[in-house]
Amino acid sequence: MTIDSAVRVRTQATRGFAVPASLDDLTGPAEGSLRLPDTVYWGPDPVVDLAYWDDVAKAYEATLREGTLADVQALVSPAVLRRWWSRLFLPVRIRCAWESRFPELVS
Repeated sequence: MTIDSAVRVRTQATRGFAVPASLDDLTGPAEGSLRLPDTVYWGPDPVVDLAYWDDVAKAYEATLREGTLADVQALVSPAVLRRWWSRLFLPVRIRCAWESRFPELVS
């Protein structure tokens, strides 16, 4: 039996993700430490320091991929998001949805 890759459905294509109505809805911290909930990040060391790019990447990439709207609103800061948006490694459909709603993220 062979599997035709043209008809395969990838899990990421069926998973939902959250995009707020406005960047003003984002109330996450812009500095300090942030503890990621298990529903967003289930790896080791869920506490991140927003002063370090690697920690910002871990937190924001996980939150934008896995978080509910409430998670995104509580964990993401508009200032941090604007600063690091172009460097975040995100699925194309998530990046496109955010950039479509918030063209100011595209530099």
